[in-house]
Formats: sequence, structure tokens, C-alpha cells
Amino acid sequence: MEEFVDDWISQRVKEYHSHELWRGTGDMGRDVTGYVSVNRLEGDWDNFQCKQLTSKLSERSAFVELGKIFMHAANGEFALPRAYYFIAPYGLVRTVRDFIAQPEKFRQAFLKSWDTEIAPHLVQNKLIQMTPAIEAKIKTFDFTKIDWLDATRLANHPACKLALVKWFDEDPGPWTRSTVPDTIQASESAYISQLLNVYSEKGPGIYHDAGAALACPQIGPNLRLQRTRFFDSVAFERCYRDSTPKEYLQNFRDEIYHGVVDLYEGEHTHRYARLGQVMQQAAVLQASGVLGKYASPPVKQGTCHILANEGLLSWDQ
Repeated sequence: MEEFVDDWISQRVKEYHSHELWRGTGDMGRDVTGYVSVNRLEGDWDNFQCKQLTSKLSERSAFVELGKIFMHAANGEFALPRAYYFIAPYGLVRTVRDFIAQPEKFRQAFLKSWDTEIAPHLVQNKLIQMTPAIEAKIKTFDFTKIDWLDATRLANHPACKLALVKWFDEDPGPWTRSTVPDTIQASESAYISQLLNVYSEKGPGIYHDAGAALACPQIGPNLRLQRTRFFDSVAFERCYRDSTPKEYLQNFRDEIYHGVVDLYEGEHTHRYARLGQVMQQAAVLQASGVLGKYASPPVKQGTCHILANEGLLSWDQ
């Protein structure tokens, strides 16, 4: 559970500067922490307490976990978190849900329960008495910032898609095509420069810029086709960069590269013929995994242009 939540927090880059996964004994009531700034625990931070339970989180367990934060904050181990979240797959018992819905009632019940329900369970074989420092932390903390997520709430969070794909093979869903810009973009200048040399070798003319190639009746349609393929692959990567683990896209690129490189390096009558043959080969490749399911022929062909941009499949060599 902690690793899953850590992957979820890693996608919330607009909310957190960084994050940290705490494991085992000595976590001081922290399972996963999301840091708002470079100050980490010395600045604003949120705590995500994960409970791997087969039933709903009980009132005592919720109070004890929260008590650990107040105890260690009172001892000067860290500043109080900005917010505190219980992550419990089966949810919380009704009393805890009611407390979270009524923050001041929660605070008073928490203070009242310290001696009987919390103090004996914070540290093994030790009774942690309420001290003025602990009481001050409890009275200072904003109990409106305590919330909870069960499995359904967590799965429905917009940033959770990547973790679901990684851990449960969730289908990330289809991508959406984007329009091809009328003007040549900086991101495509490398492969287009290579193609202009290929087109100049083929003829019927010499093409010093993309405008000249696009205006040529013999060459223009091919260049437009290659640009469509490139921007399909860009839209494909943009979609799955945020919804799948980063290695998925790299593995996809690697499979396309290995699927066409032998043909690319083979004997060809001229480089324009090689371009066409590599495009044909890319179109029929069957990539593995969930990305293979959504990789259309233009996406696989456009990925070759991304590889050309990186110098792996330079069209004019």
C-alpha cells in the first residue's frame, strides 16, 4: 500500500515539490510524506498514513496513528503536517468518519481519549502521558485538515492512473490525435532537415527548406504524411507520459527501434527507398504491453522520426 501511495503522490507535481516513502519501525507515524517546498519537513508537508487492513479502520487505530504525529512533533522531531490523510482500503468505521466531518468534536474526543485509548499504545511497553507540549500541538493543529480515502476514492483521484497501471495493469485508455501545425516546429527540425536531404537526393529538385519541399507536387504529399505521423507519435507520448510509468514509453521506443533497425541498416537503392521500407515495417510491428494496444501504424511510424531526431535512425546517413 505504501509503495502504491508513493507512486500516486509522485504524479501530483503541481502540489508537491517532492515526496518520501518511510518504511518499518521508526517512521514516527509517517508512511508517505508529500513536501510542498525544498524545506521538506521543516516547511509545509502532508502526511499519508496507510493501513493495510481487511476491515474498516477502527477508532482506536485512527487515534493512535494520529497520536504518534502529535507525540513526535511535541518532541521536536518535525513540524506538524499541513494535512493528514488516512489511506484505508476498506474505509473507516462510522465514528471516525463522523469525527472527521466534525473537526472540533474530533479534537475534543481525541483529547478526552488520550489517557485510555492512546497513551498505552503509542510506544510498546510504555505509557505516554499527556504533556503540555503534546496538548499544545493537539490544540494548535487544524483538525479540518484531516481526511480519508478508501480504495474507491483513491482509484478515482485524477493522479492515480499511473499507479493503477503499474500495480494492477489498469487500462490507461486511448489517446487523442492532435492537429499538425501549419508551421514547422523546433521539435521536428532535426528529422525534417534529414528528410530534405533525402528528398534532394531523389529529386526532382533540391530542397533547402521545408516550404520548398511542401510546394513540390512530387515531394509535398510525402512530407505532409511524415509530419502527420510525427505529431501522432507526439500526442501518443504526451498522453501516456502522465498515465503510465516512464519505462513504458522507453520500452515502446526500444521495441520500435529493434523492429526496424536491421532493415534500416540493410542495402537499399537509395535513401528514399529506405525511408519507405522502414515506414512499411514500422506500420506492421506489434509492440507489447498496454501501449501496443493503442499504438496505431502512424504512431509507430512517427516514433521512427522521434528516433531520427535523437540520431538513432538518421534518414540522411
